[in-house]
Amino acid sequence: MLSGLSGPPAYSPHTPWQPGWAIVATALITAAGVLALMGLLSMDKVVRGLGRTQGLWREDTGTLLTLAAWQAVTIALTLGASALFGGKISEVLALRAPAGGWRMYALGAGLTLALFIILTVLNAWLVPDVSQSQPSTAVFGELWVLALLVVGVGGPISEELLFRGFLLSALATTRLGFWGAAVISTACWAGLHGVYSVAGILSVFALGLLFCWLLQRSGSVRVPILCHALYNAIIVVVFSRITVQS
Repeated sequence: MLSGLSGPPAYSPHTPWQPGWAIVATALITAAGVLALMGLLSMDKVVRGLGRTQGLWREDTGTLLTLAAWQAVTIALTLGASALFGGKISEVLALRAPAGGWRMYALGAGLTLALFIILTVLNAWLVPDVSQSQPSTAVFGELWVLALLVVGVGGPISEELLFRGFLLSALATTRLGFWGAAVISTACWAGLHGVYSVAGILSVFALGLLFCWLLQRSGSVRVPILCHALYNAIIVVVFSRITVQS
C-alpha cells in the first residue's frame, strides 16, 4: 500500500484548453448548473401556486433533487467541454485506471478516513454546533438514502470531474505547476461551499488538497472520486443519524 508514496508522480496533464479559457468554462459550467437549479425551484413554486400542493416533488425532497439537477448538468457540460478542440475525454479528465491499482484506492481510503477523524475532532472543538460546519446535514434525516445517492455519488462525480479533472489539468500546464494548479482549483471548489463556517471551508480546502495529492500519485481522477464519495457517505450516514435523534 505504501508504494503510492514513492516514485515519480503518475499524473500528467493532457488538455487542449488554455488556462484562462478553462477558468471561464468552469465558471460557466457552474453557473449553468445554478441556473438549472434555480429554474427547477421556480417551476416548482409556480406549480404549487397553481394549487398543486405536491408541486414537482415532495417538499422535503426538493433540496436534494434540485442539487441532483445541478450535478447532472455539471457532469454533462464537463464531459462536453472536455471533448472540445480535439480533446479526448479520458485524457483531459484523467479517467484512466490508477497506477498502483487497488492499492491506491486502499491508500486513498485510509488517508481519507484519517483526515475525516482529524477534521471532525477539530470542527467539534472549533464549531460545537455541527449544523454550522455541515449545513447540508439538516436536510438528511429520514431522507438519508436519497442523500447518499445525491451527496455521496452525484456530488463526488460532478465536482471531481470539473475541478480535479477539467480545471486542474489546464492550470497544471502553466508555470504554476501541479501544486499551484491544485491550490487554485481547490480554492475554487471550496468556494462552492461558501455557506459553511470558516472552519468548514478550511476543512473542505484540506480535503481538496488530499484529493489533489491522490490524483498526482495515482494519475487517475477515479481515486479522488472514490475517496470523495467515501467522505461524503460518512457525512450522510453519521449526521443523518444525529439529525434523526435530535
